[in-house]
Formats: sequence, C-alpha cells, structure tokens
Amino acid sequence: MRVKLGTFVAAVLVACPIAGAAQEVAPIFEQAPMVQYETYRGVDRPVFEEYFETLVNKYKGTEAHGWGLYRENSTVWYRITPLPNRMESVIEVQQARNAGAQAFTDAERELWNTAWGTRHLALYTAAPALSVVPEGFSVAEIQALPYNRVMVFHLKWDQAATFRQALRDRSALDREANIENFVLTAWNGGLGTEAQTVMIRVSAESMAADIGPNREARRQAREPFSEEWLRLTRIMDGATAHLERHDQTRVAELSHSPGN
Repeated sequence: MRVKLGTFVAAVLVACPIAGAAQEVAPIFEQAPMVQYETYRGVDRPVFEEYFETLVNKYKGTEAHGWGLYRENSTVWYRITPLPNRMESVIEVQQARNAGAQAFTDAERELWNTAWGTRHLALYTAAPALSVVPEGFSVAEIQALPYNRVMVFHLKWDQAATFRQALRDRSALDREANIENFVLTAWNGGLGTEAQTVMIRVSAESMAADIGPNREARRQAREPFSEEWLRLTRIMDGATAHLERHDQTRVAELSHSPGN
C-alpha cells in the first residue's frame, strides 16, 4: 500500500539511468538534478522563523525558486533548494535572492543578518543509481514526505568508489524487492562538502513509521537476500571515515513552492 502524502520540496536527483533496474527514471530525477543545501546552526528560533515567514509572504503566488525548510532541533535548520538547471540555477537563485534583498526594509535586513549568521552552503548532485524510489512515484508524492532520516558519509579517500559500488548494489536489491513505503535518495557532495561525501535521505511520513511498520516491512522484504545486503552494508561501513546522522522534519508553513 502506498503511503498517504501531503506537500514538500526536498529530495531531488540527477536524471540518468538506474543501473541494474528495469524501472524508468522517476520524474523527480528529471526535474532537479542538483540541490543547494544550506545549513544554519546556532539559530535564534523566533528570529529565524520570523525571517522565513517574511520570505514566504514576499514570494507567495510567484514563480520564484522554491525551497523546503527543515528543522533538526530548535537551533539547527536546513534549507534545500532544487536546481533544475544545475550550476546555471545556482547563479539564478543567487541573483534573484540578492535582488529581493534590495527591497528589504531595515527591520527585514536585520532579520536577514541574524538568520544567516551561521549559514553554510553546499551543493549536492543526485545519484539515482544509488537510490530507491518506487516506480511511478510522482514529484508530489516524494515532496509530501515530511520526515527524513539523513546520513552523511565522509568516505576514506581511497574507498569512495568501493562505497558507491556497494551502495549501488544494495539499492538494486531493495528496488527488486519492491519494498513498500520505502524511499531512499542519494546525493554526491560537491562544492561546500568534503572531497568524498555521499548523503542518503530516507523519507517517510513520520519517524514513528520509519522505525516501526516501515522498518518491519523492509526487514521482511530483505529476508531472501539478507546476508548479501548485510555484506554490502559492511563494505560501506568499512569505506566510511566518519558518519553524521540527522533527523529532519519539513516545516511546511516556512517553505515555498513556485506558484503557491
């Protein structure tokens, strides 16, 4: 049974064939091959929320580049912006945001300075061959999953290819198993990340579903190839120098979708 979904701007991947899988490339892969990933740490939550409320109101009903805003906790937040034209979109987003800031009032500029005080920007290019997305899964459906279990793998410099091959093979097994309620998207780090970085996002309707019924469904579906799945996971672990893990929840009212 397909999960019930709402709205969200998030996981986006590069449009290229998925090796070892018969499914067609999901629409989300074609629409946004890269993302701009902004991390805000040490956030003053009331000021930060007020700033993004201002932005949402300014861009409401326009075709301005959309974003999804995610909360890890009260002081750590993330903004993810799809980049449909890759690096060209990076320039477009920057120019549009700079132009918009010119119209800010003094009070809004103060909000901007406070909100962006600890901002870190990175670019990620998606890797659909390393991902698991149900066949026919629409953009609206993948945008609607508010909870994301995020793992950022900082790889050993000489083991990056080994890690990616193991993840590719493991994801191919999961795709063949047709696991219900399972969406895993993978990105290769670029500008603003360490040289060898892979980010994995497992999206779900809630944390409770991810660690409860969804996990049990994954376990059952993997039983026929559990030993191989664990072998590939051990290879990935051995190729990882450091692993970060975050739980992120989309804040719909502080996110913007073009035209909405």
